[in-house]
This record gives sequence, C-alpha cells and structure tokens, in this order.
Amino acid sequence: MIATSQHFNELSAKRIVLQNTFKTHTQVNGFSYKDWINPPVGSFYEGYKKELDKINNEMAPPLTYQS
Repeated sequence: MIATSQHFNELSAKRIVLQNTFKTHTQVNGFSYKDWINPPVGSFYEGYKKELDKINNEMAPPLTYQS
C-alpha cells in the first residue's frame, strides 16, 4: 500500500507540474479554444492533453463493466 501511495503522490506531482506548464503557456501565448478542441499534430495542446490523459487514466482507470 505504501508503494501505491508513493506512486499516486508521484503522479499528483507530475500533474501539478503539467498544470503549471499549461498555466505558463497560456499566460505567454494566450488560450486557443480552436487548438484545444482540435490540437494540431505536435502542438503544445496535443502533448498536454495526451500526458494529462495518461496520468488521469493511471490515477483513476476507466470503469469496466461485466456483461
């Protein structure tokens, strides 16, 4: 359990760093709703959303239902 808690703490720290990067990016470049919705390949928004999804899926995996 301790290893799991440590892992979640590391993921939380990564998420905070990622969010601070987003905040800095939008302060410098402004926010583009168009690029947020449909991020160009290789753009900041694409990388941000992929990394955030990866962290979120690891912290709270999608629910799976039994049929």
